[in-house]
Amino acid sequence: MVVKDAEGTIIMHPKKEQWGIPVIAGRKKMYPDLDYSSLEKMIEDQKKRKEGISHYYSYWWTNEERPRVQKISAYSPVQIGDSFWVVSAVIDYDDLYEPIAEGFLKMVCIFVGILLAAGIAVVLFGRVMRDMRRAVREINDLKELNEQLEKMHRSEQSIAHQQRLQIMGTMTGGIAHEFNNFLTPIMGYAELLMMELPEGSEEQDSAKEIYEASEKAKDVVRQISSLSRKNVETVYKNISIKKFMTRAERMMESVCTPLIHMESEFRVDDEMILGNATQLNQVLLNVCVNAVHAIGKNQGNIRISCHSEEKEKLAQGVIEKLSDVWKKYIHIQVKDNGCGMDKETLRQIFDPFFTTKKGGEGTGLGLALAEQIITSHKGYIYAESKKGEGSTFHIYLPVLDTEHMPQIVQNIPRKDYRIVVADDNAKVLQLLKKNFEKIGIQIQTCMKREELQKCLEQQEADVLVVDETMEDCSGVDFCMSLAGRYPDMLKLIIIDGVSREVAEARQKGIIDGYVEKPVSDTAILEAIRNCASQPV
Repeated sequence: MVVKDAEGTIIMHPKKEQWGIPVIAGRKKMYPDLDYSSLEKMIEDQKKRKEGISHYYSYWWTNEERPRVQKISAYSPVQIGDSFWVVSAVIDYDDLYEPIAEGFLKMVCIFVGILLAAGIAVVLFGRVMRDMRRAVREINDLKELNEQLEKMHRSEQSIAHQQRLQIMGTMTGGIAHEFNNFLTPIMGYAELLMMELPEGSEEQDSAKEIYEASEKAKDVVRQISSLSRKNVETVYKNISIKKFMTRAERMMESVCTPLIHMESEFRVDDEMILGNATQLNQVLLNVCVNAVHAIGKNQGNIRISCHSEEKEKLAQGVIEKLSDVWKKYIHIQVKDNGCGMDKETLRQIFDPFFTTKKGGEGTGLGLALAEQIITSHKGYIYAESKKGEGSTFHIYLPVLDTEHMPQIVQNIPRKDYRIVVADDNAKVLQLLKKNFEKIGIQIQTCMKREELQKCLEQQEADVLVVDETMEDCSGVDFCMSLAGRYPDMLKLIIIDGVSREVAEARQKGIIDGYVEKPVSDTAILEAIRNCASQPV
């Protein structure tokens, strides 16, 4: 029996030496090298006047060796004047094993008795073999019936699974739409801040971080929305490998335990690769998570290195796997000193659903997906490992030939464009109006179909930009209603993702192009440049 006051100081204990000692602070001072995390959680609950039973890890303080044990404590607060005391009863978790063992022995005895009874039943059953034919026939009938029931059950499960997939597709489309609406003002105002703040200032760097983070979120939303439609290609962009690896390192550090030390060596300068940063981040994260699991609860090291190599100098066995189109490759290595793998395990690590983890801890899809992503980037991934010596993953990605890349000339549209934008989100319209006015382009904004019709009737417009999912109309339907009325007006649709309806509308000339959300002034101007064959 232990009694503590409201501050966690021991008032009564089986050993007088423990009286007057703060449970946590006092013992930390006496025994600083011990783990108090589990005990601290319980003491915090007791300080909050909670009543209950806790299972925690602690030590037998009266034992000079102070062995770490599991304990069970039942505690309750007792009001003493204006404060309270906590009265608790503590037992060793191992003390529960003896009644459990006795119960298990009884169960074994019962089980043996059941087996004996079953044996007697079998003997008796042997005496009635004259009914065997009838029993066999009945069993066969039951088997056939059971097979039919199983087929029906599997069919029902398949139908239910398809329905769930359809529901998920519908939900992801709605989620992507909402997130795009959230991202539009974030990206827009971040871009405004970048333009207004002094070049190179800390505030501009912060705004740039916000913009780049929203760009990544936009990419993630695009991948989520791909679940609700078909034939959506992944967007690839020019990526600075130095910046990418620096950010990936911070992401990988976040999944490491305190016992794991991470080292890095990036011997790259201005090399660029063509790819999808989100997918490549996913590859490195999967490899790092596997390294963390291989090290486990031990102290360990993970080393990440990155450098460029000429294709002719690559190792035999690797060079045959890579295309001759690129002359240089980025070589990324992730090395750990974990438990390692034997040859049979190493041979299967990229197979879908193969995993060495316990049930519920892994699906076996991480490395299979990583290989698929790297292959889609025209690269190659493989691993080297020895049991007990750790593993090294090698990733090769082609380097863009920046010396011969065509220079893209940005033809800035003239500032006397008459642009009309229609959207049912007031914040989006406010942001677009502010951004366009910032660069000297005046626009008209509308939120309703009737308002948009009046605006077009009262003044001519060079460019119409209308949201596909406005509350009271469809963007494609509205543009279809304008057929033949404004032949010189460029018509653009704001969309969450390319659908068959949008593609057919563009093919039939109902619209001239589209802008994917989150929408911005630069995205609209870029769409105008892409759609207009000559100045409007």
